[in-house]
Parts: sequence; C-alpha cells; structure tokens
Amino acid sequence: MKIRSYVEKFFFAILCLFLIAGSAMAQQVISGIVVDARSLNPLKGADVYLKLAKVGTTTDDDGFFRLEVAENALSDTLMVSFLGFETYVSRLSTFPNRSRIELQPGNLSVSDSVTVRDFRSDISRQEIPHARSEISFEEIESRGSSEIGDIFKNIPAVRIEGNDLNGRRIQIRGSDASEVNVYIDGVLINNLGVSDAADLSIIPVESIESLEVLKGSNMTLLGNGAFGGVVNIHTRKKLDREVYLKTKQGSFNSQYYIGEVNVPLSRNFVLNYFGQVNSNKPGIEFFPGEVLDSTKTENAQVDIFKQNHNLRMDYYLSEGQLSARVFGYVLDYQKPSWQNLRQNLIVAGSYRGTLLGAEDLDLMLNYQIGKDDIERLQTQVQNTYEDIYQTRRLNFRAAKKYTADKNEFQLLAEYYHDEVDIEFRDARRANPLYYGALLYENRFSFAGVAGFSNQFNNRPDITWKTHFGLRDDYITTGEHFVSPTIGIQIEYEKPNYVLTPYLSYGKNVRFHSLADNAYLQLQEIDAGDSTLNRLEPEVNNAGEMGFSLKRDVQGRMYSGYEVAMSVFRSTIVNKLIQLPSDPSRVLSQIGRNETNGFETSLKFNGLLKRMSLQATATMLDISDLSLYPFKPENMFSVQLDYQSPWGFYVNTTLFREGKSSGRVLDPDGNALFMATVHVERGGDLIGTTTDDDGRFVLKPLQPGLYDVHIS
Repeated sequence: MKIRSYVEKFFFAILCLFLIAGSAMAQQVISGIVVDARSLNPLKGADVYLKLAKVGTTTDDDGFFRLEVAENALSDTLMVSFLGFETYVSRLSTFPNRSRIELQPGNLSVSDSVTVRDFRSDISRQEIPHARSEISFEEIESRGSSEIGDIFKNIPAVRIEGNDLNGRRIQIRGSDASEVNVYIDGVLINNLGVSDAADLSIIPVESIESLEVLKGSNMTLLGNGAFGGVVNIHTRKKLDREVYLKTKQGSFNSQYYIGEVNVPLSRNFVLNYFGQVNSNKPGIEFFPGEVLDSTKTENAQVDIFKQNHNLRMDYYLSEGQLSARVFGYVLDYQKPSWQNLRQNLIVAGSYRGTLLGAEDLDLMLNYQIGKDDIERLQTQVQNTYEDIYQTRRLNFRAAKKYTADKNEFQLLAEYYHDEVDIEFRDARRANPLYYGALLYENRFSFAGVAGFSNQFNNRPDITWKTHFGLRDDYITTGEHFVSPTIGIQIEYEKPNYVLTPYLSYGKNVRFHSLADNAYLQLQEIDAGDSTLNRLEPEVNNAGEMGFSLKRDVQGRMYSGYEVAMSVFRSTIVNKLIQLPSDPSRVLSQIGRNETNGFETSLKFNGLLKRMSLQATATMLDISDLSLYPFKPENMFSVQLDYQSPWGFYVNTTLFREGKSSGRVLDPDGNALFMATVHVERGGDLIGTTTDDDGRFVLKPLQPGLYDVHIS
C-alpha cells in the first residue's frame, strides 16, 4: 500500500468524522482548562466537581476538562482542587464556559493521602504536533501484569522485541529499537546497553505512574536521533506514609518480590524506596542462537536473577521541587560455562519550578554507568571468550519555558559526555586481550520550539497553533548539525466533541553509537588504515499528518468514543549496511531507506456501562529490507476491558502481526541468491530461500520468540 492511498483514506475519514460530529445533538456540558497561576503549565489530574450534585471529573494531560451538568444545576457550586494549590470556587451560573482556571500555589500537607504530580515544565507538551498515546497507573494496574511488554500491545505502530536475557526493547513505526529514545523521569537511558537501545525490562511495572508514547521523528526537544519516537515514563511519587509488599510464586521455581516504603521525614521532605527481586529456573536453554537444531535443550542448571532498587528523595518548596535519585538494576543469567551479568547504575538530581526569579525552569544532572560482562567458556577454542562492555554518560540539561499571551516558547540546552570501554578476551591464553577500545565524545545541543496560537476568525470554538522548532548539535571535533521542524495543529471544539487535525515536517539527526565507531576502527586497523574517521550521522527527513476525535454521547449504549488516525513517511540516509550474520561487520555507510505507513485506533468508552473496547491497525511499507529486516507489514489488536461493581477487572487483548521480510547480503554487500533461511520458534523450524535479489519472506512470528539463521 502506497502513501497516496493512505492520504486518500485519511481525508475521506476526516470528511466522515466532520459529518458525524456535526450531526451530534447539543449537550449541557461545561469545559475549561486548569493551569498553574504562576507558570501557566496545565495541571493534569485536578479534581473538578459540583459541590451539591456530587458529580465530577479530572483534567487530562493538557489540563482540559469537560463535565456534563443537569439543566437545573445553575445554582450549584463548581469546585476545582489540586494538591499543593488553593481550591477554586465559583457559582456555576457565573462560570464562563471554556475559560482558563488559574490555581494559586498553596501549602502542602503530609496528611494528604494523594499521589503527587511533579512540578515540571513538561517538555514533551511543547514538542511539534505528533501522534501520541498515554497509559495511566490505573490502566496498568487493571491489567494485572508484571510484564512491561503487555502494556504496549494495544498501541498502534508499537512493537516489543527481545527476552529476559538481552532485554525488552521497543520499536515504533518500523524503526530499530536504537531509534527510540526512552526517558525515566526525564533521564535518557538508551546508552546503558550494547546496542544503544533502551532495555524496558529494567523498569518495574508496579512503579510506573504514567507512560506516554510520542510517535514520529519530528520532535525537536526530546527526540534527537529518535526516528521512531519517544517513550516518556514517570514513576509514582507520594506524600503519605506507606509500606507496600507484594509477592508471586510460580512454576520453574519462579519467585517475585516487590516492596515499597514511603516515609515523610518532614512537612516538605519525602523519602521513597522501591525494590524488586525476581528469580527463576526456566529449565530450558531459551537464549536465541544458543541451540541451532529443531529442539530446545532441557537444562535444570539455568539460573536467572534480577533485581531493581530505586531510592528517591523529594523536597517540595513553595516554588518548585528538588529531587535526587539513585537507580540500580542487576541481571545475572548463569548456567555451566555460560554467564551474562548486566549492571546499571543511575544517579540523578533535578530541580523544577522557579529559581532566582526565573519561572518554569527544568534542570537535570545525571550520571550513568552500564556494564555487560559476557562469558562463554565452552570446550571449543573458538567459543571460549569474555566480552566486557562498559558505558559511562554524564548529562546536564536545562530547559526554560516562556509564555506570552497564548504563545509559548521552549528553550533547551544539553551537554553529553559519553565513554565506551570494550574489551574482548580469550580466557584460555596467557595474553588474553584480543581487542580493547576506549572512546569518548563530548556533545552540546541547543534547541527551541515556538508555538503561536490564536482563534480562527474570532471563533472561540476553533483554535489554531503553529509550531517552529530548531535544534543544533555540536561535536567537539568542530562539526555541527542543524535540524529544523515545523508543524500546525487545529482544535475544533464543541460541547460534546473535540476534533484535532495536525501536520508536521522536519529533519532529525542521529549519531552512531561509540560501539559502532569502535568496531569500525577495529576493521580499519585490520585493513592497515591508520586514518580513523568517525561515522557520519544518519539523517532523516520525515512528514506526518493525522487527527484525533473525542466525542461524548451520554445516554446511549456507550458514553463516548475516541478516534485517531495518521499517515507518515520518513527517508533515512547514511544508514549502516551490516552483515546479517555479524552485525559488528560494517560493509558500508551508504544505506538509504524510505518508510511509508498508516495507523489508526478506535475506542468506545462506557460500553454497556462497564466495558471499553479498543481496536488498532498499522500498515508499513519499508523500501530496504536489508536495513530494516523482520518488521511486520501490518499489525492489528483488539482489547476489551470490563470492570465489575466490586472492583474486579477483566482484560482481554488479541493481536496479530503480518508477514515479516528480509534481504540477505554477502560480505561484499551483494544480494545472496538461494541462501537458506530458517527460523526457530518454540522448537519448530520454518524455512525458506532467498530470491534473485536476496529477499525472503517468513510466516507471521511473535516478536522476541525466534532466532534467524542464514547459511
């Protein structure tokens, strides 16, 4: 399916939705936006309710709320409250509909048993318009799963790969996992692994307060190098005293322990510890590539041990929040003659709020250490080695938001110091070091996004916003790379629905990891070339257009529905062409790929009062299958949620992936004809051969449960 057909379907859907929305019957609904009076930041999760009628709602991510009221409720009182702010009170009869409510900061009370939402400039809200999905703590808790991959199954264009040994990694819109930036409380964690891709399994599901997925390449502030998109994870923070314990026991001697202690040490100072310990003996050899025949080998001596430790200290001031955090993760996978030991450590400090009279500041300093120690001590000489890979990163970020009337300006400055230390040893020799590399890099980045907003022809129900973004990345070698972006968004709001179409286009630059440069230097040394040049960065030019529609239809079989749809296209150059059987072998850096795609979702809320139903679909068209192999051409999901009157949840998710394709190259970069390709999945082998162009097609596979072998 080509992008022209996507565009035609997109505009046809827009037209249909305008007709549906225009035929809606008017409802007695009040709406508005709740913001911080000082910074004018939207307040997510503020309580909005009527004092006498006892009905209410909460604000969404943008501080927006809609509340249906009875015709005789004009004598009631509208109340808006949020922890740390003074309560807003207004007679409903005098409340101007669709107005902005500015809450004044107040004093915090330790006795309040309410989850704290941070002071934060919320950088992701200032980005260029893009498709986004968010999952709250309540949704995560209702699914009852400790597997983070289950959370993403109903988000269109998102796919989880990997396993317990090499980590859970996320792909968005056919991207590689290294092309998705993952942030935990504002800290970028991509460099903690060998592949420069974030390992989501280091994040305990139970500690997540909210999770948002920002899709697309056109993000100036957080999306440097993120051709697929950004994942923003916020962990829970509380003020009340609490002790929380949870354990699960299962087959294969699996044990799962979680504990949390939250202690208010003073009126404004809170100490929180969250820990997780997980161990099991799976009884089989499940690491991809370990067994090449048709069956997995039983092995009762396999031991897997994981632990997370998160110590956080928050000090709440009248004008901001000061935080310090230490985060540690350990994965130890052992069996006879085999060990994988992964150790991650993050130390971070941040301040968000007003400082020295400057409002709406976001300051972050963090230091990260990632270490992977891989040992293979087999009887065969060629399989006896130890590979030690260690990364270190120092990162400082400063962001400042300016607001002038309805216009917003977000500025950002960042500094990165990255190091990678690679050692490859042969444990059987007296001089064991085969190869060692220590590389470092310093990089400065400056970025800004300006958003100009106004009403269309003085109509209060139509608001347009134009975004301009610019990012400049400097490397200490003297090179710098400029990335401009532009976007426009229109909001058409009626009492019972909101329609938001958007359009964006821009350029993004991704710097190859230091590991890629280290392996390239190894090849150049082997070839006798003493000139060691750094890899050129990848460049992506991408465009996207889409819309979202939210509509309330109270009194029917469902309370409302939400529709989202987008078409996108990206063109990437300077992509590394690597040998499929040896990813560290770089053949050249002239790869060019074009990805066209379409995604959509439809969700019915309040279905039969107790259920919600969501369906999603994604279609991808990838031009070069040697650069982006094994990406499904289509993905579908259907999710049904039910909540009983007694608080009992039932969640069912069905999903399907279409065929995955690839292209095989020989060491010289030429297509390999009639190469045998077979896939191992759950003990079964699925085989095929390549055609004249080196292409092959495999049956649909579940991600993370297969290994591909080429001969």
